[in-house]
Amino acid sequence: MRIAPRISYTKPSMLEAKGKIYKCIPEDLSLFGIKFTENIDNLNIGDDVIVYLELKDEVSLNGIVSRIINPGFVVLFNEDPEVIANTVGKYLTEKIFESKTCPYCGQHLEQKVEICSKCGMYLDFSKKEVVKITKDLKLGNFISKLVHEKKVDYGALCIEENIEMIGSSPKMKQVFSLIRKYAQTDYPVLILGETGTGKELTARAIHERSRRKDKPFVVVNCAAIPEDLLEAELFGYEKGAFTGATHRKIGRVETANGGTLFLDEIGDLPYNLQAKLLRFLQDGTFERLGGNTTHKVDVRIIAATNVDLQKAIEEGKFRKDLYYRLASLSIELPPLRERGNDVIVLAKYFLSKFCKELGKTNVIGFSEEALELMKSYTWPGNIRELINVIRKACVLSDKNIIDVNDLDIRFENINLSNVEEGILNLHKHIENLEKELVQKAFILAGGNITKMASLLSVSRPKVYKLIEKYNIGRIKENIN
Repeated sequence: MRIAPRISYTKPSMLEAKGKIYKCIPEDLSLFGIKFTENIDNLNIGDDVIVYLELKDEVSLNGIVSRIINPGFVVLFNEDPEVIANTVGKYLTEKIFESKTCPYCGQHLEQKVEICSKCGMYLDFSKKEVVKITKDLKLGNFISKLVHEKKVDYGALCIEENIEMIGSSPKMKQVFSLIRKYAQTDYPVLILGETGTGKELTARAIHERSRRKDKPFVVVNCAAIPEDLLEAELFGYEKGAFTGATHRKIGRVETANGGTLFLDEIGDLPYNLQAKLLRFLQDGTFERLGGNTTHKVDVRIIAATNVDLQKAIEEGKFRKDLYYRLASLSIELPPLRERGNDVIVLAKYFLSKFCKELGKTNVIGFSEEALELMKSYTWPGNIRELINVIRKACVLSDKNIIDVNDLDIRFENINLSNVEEGILNLHKHIENLEKELVQKAFILAGGNITKMASLLSVSRPKVYKLIEKYNIGRIKENIN
């Protein structure tokens, strides 16, 4: 007995494979895939395809060619259970209940039921949990997972579970190595780097791998708190210490007791407070503002800044003794422009992340031109800017592929020495847009030349030339 039901499905459908679009006639549809009745030249087992189906609504599903038969071939869907449940699952369930027949044993169904009373098989496939369990029950799929499951080399790409700290460049591998080593100590750490390079993520990674991981991780942005309030925020105050101090307040230092205190933008710490911080670093003691009692806590200090502290010392803005106390261990985070292909790895990760958040299952990646543009861009805002660019592209784009036009990138910040020849070629980009519009018209018109000509506002001979130019797919003149 089949695990998932299969129903007859013969509606003309579109298939995108190897940059071409074909009109194909299917034979049947199941929860896991679809079978077509004719062969396509040069289509091989393992090829990635996109199937365009007319279910209750028009849907597009990613898939992979699993079998070539004569004539025909089979495509297995390669989508999350939630996507399958909301598309094919709902369609199959509706057809089962419309037929009033169990697809497994043929039992007549008097009403809509989740489970067939005769064979005990589940009949509602519109729930992602059901799809997932049904898919996992397929013996071949289960064995394939055991045999082919790939282990991620976290040591090479990221810092263990902190997946957003990704990188395979030599500089990032060095950062990961230092994080692991520094996490085993309680010495202060100074993290240096431009804005947006991930200084707080690095501090958290050190904390989460230290013996203090179950204790607080407290963040203080030294540049965001007014100077006259910063001391009270750090060390707390006693009742009556100043006007408005109606009760005792515990500072961030005490809150972090047993854990880690992360002092972000330490280069902006007021000079008069630097001496008090130095004393705290030396013996772990402090007094609350307005108090005389000395308190002692066990806190590890991690500091970060984008300021040139050596220059600040020369200008009398930062204490030399505090610098050497903080910099006993240091990490310098490289800017994104110096991390080579890491920008592409990060861009693909954030694209996947934001598309899942937005429910955009049709977006499958970036165009080659977009990838080259991102590699050539200098990223003055570093990873933070990259995140904003990818998130905006995900929100605004309605296409399957994120292209150059979807990226909110300022061309004046492109490193011309890294620009591949032709990336700004106007003719090339116009051709890419033209091909995309012809492909969409082909799908909407079902391959009908007259309808395509109307949609594109060109003549029929022009449509033929465009189809031949871009090798779009098979055309059938007798489609109504």
